[in-house]
Amino acid sequence: MLDKNALTIAKRKTGESNLVSEKRESAFKIFQGLPMPSPKEEGWKYTDVLSLNLQEFEISTQKIEFQVTDELKEKGVVFTDMKTALKKHKKILAEHMPMSLINAGEDKFTAMHASFWNDGVFVYVPKNVSLKIPLRNKFIATGKGGVFSHTLIILEENSSIDYVEEHYSNNFEEICLRNDAVEIFAAQNSRINFYNFQRWENNVMNFSYWKAKLGKGAKINWVFGQFGGKFSRVKTDPFFDGQGSESKKYGVFYGSKDQYFDITTNAYHNVPNTTGNILVKGVLDDTSNAVYRGKIKITKEAQQTNSYLADHSLILSDAAVSHSIPSLEIDANDVKASHGATLGKPDEEEIFYLMSRGLKRRNAEMQVILGFFSAVTELIPFENLKEIFDNALHEKIRGRD
Repeated sequence: MLDKNALTIAKRKTGESNLVSEKRESAFKIFQGLPMPSPKEEGWKYTDVLSLNLQEFEISTQKIEFQVTDELKEKGVVFTDMKTALKKHKKILAEHMPMSLINAGEDKFTAMHASFWNDGVFVYVPKNVSLKIPLRNKFIATGKGGVFSHTLIILEENSSIDYVEEHYSNNFEEICLRNDAVEIFAAQNSRINFYNFQRWENNVMNFSYWKAKLGKGAKINWVFGQFGGKFSRVKTDPFFDGQGSESKKYGVFYGSKDQYFDITTNAYHNVPNTTGNILVKGVLDDTSNAVYRGKIKITKEAQQTNSYLADHSLILSDAAVSHSIPSLEIDANDVKASHGATLGKPDEEEIFYLMSRGLKRRNAEMQVILGFFSAVTELIPFENLKEIFDNALHEKIRGRD
């Protein structure tokens, strides 16, 4: 059960300071007091989790695989698990404690994460350090229960990295409830390319919240792929807090059978001269469901903002359902901001053209789907990671046979 005893277990696993424990205790009170989110709330419209009994889950663990090279040590880069970070890098964490960027009171699931997170990854990149080789790790859910993983990334001024994380699960009958969070602090003129890929088995229900704070001239590019799991809700919130900061966000999802995806991509422009671009593409087959939410918020101080968001979905089955909820909230008058959305079936003219060149209809449809996703997958510069995305897509498409 997710009670006081579970709270004690989480503390023991991390070996954290009293200050971190105090934040956890405060979050636990919020968790106890908040009701489950309801579809009556705008942020949960079309997504009903009221039947999910959180007290059925006990704290579990996952396997995390990553490699630290001599280059990282020589350049002062820290790439380690959260437990080690809390013990050996207290000075670095003093200004950026876990859950100092994300508000535990966001909703029931965010408060749950803030209460029970017990492992994760810590990345620290010193000033003026640029890495050519990506930092890469794998998260593997190995059993039933609740997995609460926290990733904390701190980029000092003029630093630059590529960060890649892959998520998998072993095949077991019981449900694994994942509830993870990512916090990124990007200082002046820093850059991070953040890649996230998941191919869970159908035994995973996932709730993810990624949030970034961008300093002056900082840049973050996100590329994510959602392919597995029974249910997955992902929310990303970059906050443009420094002039000249920039965020580009590209995502793909592919639902089949009875999968459910809930994707939210926001952009919060708080200062002048910032740039945001969001593109999410999804394919739905069988009885799968998806809801996409995207918001561009521009404060009255954020003049000369340039921001755009778009989502496009292909529906392969009459039983699949997709909802699109883009929105703009603009309080400034000298900005460029817009959104676009499309929903439909594969283009029959494109399929006919490919069939006229000798392809069978099934193969023609496959090429159309791969082409539909190419605007995102072609942005992946690492061949082995691009191959992982491509293999997941091919596996999904072959599953239609």
